[in-house]
Amino acid sequence: MFTRYFLLCCTLLLLPACQTTEILNTWRDEPQSEKFSKVLVIAVLKERVYRDLLEQKLVTALMAEGINAEAASKLFPEADVMDEAMTDTAMKQAGADSVMVIRLVDTRKEVVYTPGTTYVPGGYGGRYSMGYYGYYGGGYTVVSTPGYSTEYNISTAETTVFSAASNKRVWSTLTETTETSVNSAIDSYVRVIGKSVKASGPF
Repeated sequence: MFTRYFLLCCTLLLLPACQTTEILNTWRDEPQSEKFSKVLVIAVLKERVYRDLLEQKLVTALMAEGINAEAASKLFPEADVMDEAMTDTAMKQAGADSVMVIRLVDTRKEVVYTPGTTYVPGGYGGRYSMGYYGYYGGGYTVVSTPGYSTEYNISTAETTVFSAASNKRVWSTLTETTETSVNSAIDSYVRVIGKSVKASGPF
């Protein structure tokens, strides 16, 4: 009985958790001697709750890397869309000399099927040598797991930094995130972007 439950627990622990973000390419304006002191973060998402969550978590990730940042949704919490005048006002209120815009470029779905498994302690052949009761009783120790399908959402996002003074693009990166939920996708994305901006961005 212990063996059966142990194997079931192991199976659950091995279920795939595919929340990953990969950097596809990064561009930087060269030569780029200007270093910015604070960035305003704006996410282009229709769902306000996810937009706010993404902006706030990205600000936290940037701050952890030593980059001063502020979320546009904090300054204009009721705005569904930030126009140019609102963005200019937000940058002035935040004291930001740059703006980071996160825009979703593409989304697609992918379904992965994981086949079921069956484990028979002692193997099938060994059952016959134990007589009829060993063969009968051994049936209760067989451990089976059903097959299942997992749907992943694959999102491609472009993250771009603009200079507030010149309104020109100075840095951008393209990422691909594979996730089973929006929350885990955001967590994966902000971890990667925070470190990427610190390593190659104009801060």
